[in-house]
Amino acid sequence: MTRFLAEMQTTIVLAGLRAFDGDLDRFVVFTLIARQSSSTPIDGMDVAADPPESRAISINSLAASLSRPFETVRRHVNALIAQEVVARTPSGVVALASGLQRPEMIEMSMTAHDAFVRLVEDLQRFDLPMPPQRNTSAYHPAVGVRAAADIMLAVADNNRGLHQEWINLVLYSTILCANTRSYTYDPVLARRYADQFAVPPDSLRRPLRVSALARTLRLPYATVQRRAEKLVADGRVEKVRGGLRVSEEWLNLPTSVTVSTISYQNIRRILAAATAAGFPIASPEQAYLRGRPAPSVIHERP
Repeated sequence: MTRFLAEMQTTIVLAGLRAFDGDLDRFVVFTLIARQSSSTPIDGMDVAADPPESRAISINSLAASLSRPFETVRRHVNALIAQEVVARTPSGVVALASGLQRPEMIEMSMTAHDAFVRLVEDLQRFDLPMPPQRNTSAYHPAVGVRAAADIMLAVADNNRGLHQEWINLVLYSTILCANTRSYTYDPVLARRYADQFAVPPDSLRRPLRVSALARTLRLPYATVQRRAEKLVADGRVEKVRGGLRVSEEWLNLPTSVTVSTISYQNIRRILAAATAAGFPIASPEQAYLRGRPAPSVIHERP
């Protein structure tokens, strides 16, 4: 499950970076504001009215939820207000309907939606228990977008003790995607190495260079190098010939396994809520807006 989650997160993060000109922090801040506002920019969705003030979130709450300094979050909120995608209210900030209907926001949300559907397909393919289908209401794509945001935020919150900041989790997940790409979607190899104790050989675990990681995430090389060095020092990542590789030993530590278990439980809860809202859990492929997304592109070369 960890590999599929990493693929989903990397796909959505890259879409968010495209929408916010490579600014990861701003994308993260916006995601939490939009989710608190219960707003989802899907083409054709009726978002003519801005959310009520009761759906606002304060900058203090944003900073605490994201484990980011207050001044950093305030600066990003002010930039989002200047971009007219969020607005300030007496109770905090909310996402604006007009901003959510911009082409780049719709594109980002459609990508997030289909990445969520792909995750459900992948989990089903490995026979992981799914909630029962409930034909209580017709499915609307906004349900999938909210589920994608909820999973992203829940996983970030679950991993706070391990990775401290979202950017560290994003770096780790992208490295994991690159390392495991040769067998994540291989029907034979994926099952062979599905168990946490079945460690793939080094020949299948492709290292990722710091320069490629920085290019992929559109982050400054110095920033990525500094944080990668900390990941190595903490034992989360190994520095090997050819680049960086996630430590299988660290991945299988009791604390890491516990976080993975909690993440899976939260995903099941989010899936149950989405299914109750009409998501076709028995045949998720019917929910795609544009079809199954290809794996995220890892920019190995400039």
